Parts: sequence; C-alpha cells; structure tokens
Amino acid sequence: MSYRKYLDAQKKYIRTKKEALEAKREKQNNPRPPSYDPPPAPINPLWIALLISLAVLPLVVLPVLVSRVSVAPPPGELTLWICSSEAEFTALQSWLEPEILANTLTWTLKHTDSVEELLHAWRQRLVDLAIVEENLAADLYAALALAPLWDKLEGPTWENCFAPFWETQPFQKTFGWAIPAAGRVSQARHLVTVMRQFAQPFSP
Repeated sequence: MSYRKYLDAQKKYIRTKKEALEAKREKQNNPRPPSYDPPPAPINPLWIALLISLAVLPLVVLPVLVSRVSVAPPPGELTLWICSSEAEFTALQSWLEPEILANTLTWTLKHTDSVEELLHAWRQRLVDLAIVEENLAADLYAALALAPLWDKLEGPTWENCFAPFWETQPFQKTFGWAIPAAGRVSQARHLVTVMRQFAQPFSP
C-alpha cells in the first residue's frame, strides 16, 4: 500500500468513527419512542358498534320501563266468584245478573264448587268479590284476608267483613258477601251496595 492510500484510509476511518460518535450522541440526546413488534391489531368496527349500542341501550330502555311503572295498565273486568253447587250458582246468577245489567256494571261471574280453586284464585288476586259460605268466610277472616264491606269507623270487624243473606240456621248453608283484602275494594263495595239497595233479598 502506498503512503497516499494509507493516509486516505486513515481519514476515512477517522470520519467513520466521528460519524458513529455523533450518531450515538444524537440518539442519547433525542431517544425515539419504543416500537412494538408486532404492532397492535386494528379494532374491528363491529366491536366498536357493539360497545356503542351497549352504552346507548340503557338510555333507550329506561324511559320505557319508567313509563310502564308510572302508568298502570287499565284494569280488566271485575270478577265475582261464587263457591257453591251448580244449582246454587244458577239461582245466584239469576239474582245478580239483572241488577248488574240494569246498572251497566262490568262484572263477570265465575263459578267453582272447589274451595281449593277459590283460594288459589284468591291468592293470585283474581277475586274482586265473592259469595261464599259462612264457615269459609270465617276462615278467611281469621287469616286477615277480608276487607270491610262498608267503610265504617269500627273497621274490619267480623260483622263488617261478612254479610249473610239470611239468618244462620243449623244444617243449612249460609251464604254471604266477602271482599278480598287485596282486591279492588271500592268497586266490590259498590256492587254490594247496589244489590242491597235495588235487588230483592236473595233466598235459596
């Protein structure tokens, strides 16, 4: 190697060394943010739409739920249950229906000869008024399941919770009015009042 080539090689080495040193200082003074390898996968647009829907859903559903709670549905037909034999039901039906129709009342008569069926309907709040035997009424009264027939000062006494159609006699059924405590009491009282004021007294 000639002397000139040796000098050129030395200059090139010094220049390379200098550039490497400057690059190292530049990297120390201005560090780059760390890079991720591999880069995070892009979010699927469907997931974004789903998250937005879940966030908006309560705002849409809540007013509907509030309106359902605050605005009660219109009441259905009032139901008068009669727990008796078929013949007794026919007689009571003939006594009740003319006054119900004459006063344009919306009462439906429901017959059963099963105490268990009546009590099940009673627990399900399907009974608004009932015509029952005195013994059954006494059991319901003892269970605090009867409302007063009239809004009197003495409150839910036995005489105010069961109104027999006739005087009690041995070996004879005694039917009378009974209103469920959880039923539509005011409407039931109205029918009882109508029957007492306008209908003839019922006799078997």
